[in-house]
Amino acid sequence: MPRSSQRIPALAALALLAAACSHAPAAEPKPLRSTGSPSPSVSPNPPADVVFDARATLAYDRVLAVSIGPREAASAAYRRAAGYAARRFASWGYTVTRQRFPVPAGKSQGVPVGGGLSQNVIATPPGYDPSKPHLVVGGHLDTVSPSPGGNDNGSGAAMVLELARLASLASTKMPVVWIEFGAEERRRPGNSGATFGSRYYVAHMSTAERRSLRGMLAVDMVGNGPQAFICHESLTGDGFVDALLATAKRLHLPAQQRVVVGLFSDHYAFEHAGYVVGWLWSGENPTLHTPRDTIAVAQRSSIDRIGRIAWETLRTLRL
Repeated sequence: MPRSSQRIPALAALALLAAACSHAPAAEPKPLRSTGSPSPSVSPNPPADVVFDARATLAYDRVLAVSIGPREAASAAYRRAAGYAARRFASWGYTVTRQRFPVPAGKSQGVPVGGGLSQNVIATPPGYDPSKPHLVVGGHLDTVSPSPGGNDNGSGAAMVLELARLASLASTKMPVVWIEFGAEERRRPGNSGATFGSRYYVAHMSTAERRSLRGMLAVDMVGNGPQAFICHESLTGDGFVDALLATAKRLHLPAQQRVVVGLFSDHYAFEHAGYVVGWLWSGENPTLHTPRDTIAVAQRSSIDRIGRIAWETLRTLRL
């Protein structure tokens, strides 16, 4: 997750570093947006054994950050990570597709990287109908070249897997398309230098998907911090963010909204195409984009907190 500027002066010490963001292609016809508050139909008694498991999430993260390691988007290591995610999704009964797309040569944290192909790993639930209202939940699998990405973004990619596992056992209120995105990290300067996978997905959605997608949740860098930050640019309405905040309040978990300008994560393409979004983040960390971003950075407490907020929201939310 490259860093970016924001407009919350009270939290300047936690501000993301300024980074330009890519503009997603215009979506035609315009997507349907949330028209007011979400309608959470809360069931107080979910199946007792279908609860977010931070230990399982850390186990997925360990495969990504330790067994595989740095996962530059066009590398063989990234392809191994994509294969791992695809196998996990398939084992839970999802239909898995790999959406391949080109990425240019450039530099990843100053390290030259070659051009080539990256891929999004997309998992759809049984009976998925792209013409019916649904959500997208995703996080990026890739890392900058020198980093094993225990937090950025092994933690988020692993949380996407765990949420998908839970949804295979207890249905979410709305169908969810789960995506492990490729090539989120910056390779070139400027608006077109990063978030290749999510921009490619938005640009290549079918007409039915454009009309029926109701919102997108990004899970990026959720492994180390004292609370959940729930972010967006507030361009398309607050429905998803409000639902996440309401869940955190109901669960008595610390969470804070952050309205951010110049976002550099995978929800950016969706928000700028007109969709309601939320981005779950645990805060800045000095190991970001360095070899020190190991599995040791990912804390069970942070993952548990944000994972519980995400799961309870997805379980009950209708946008």
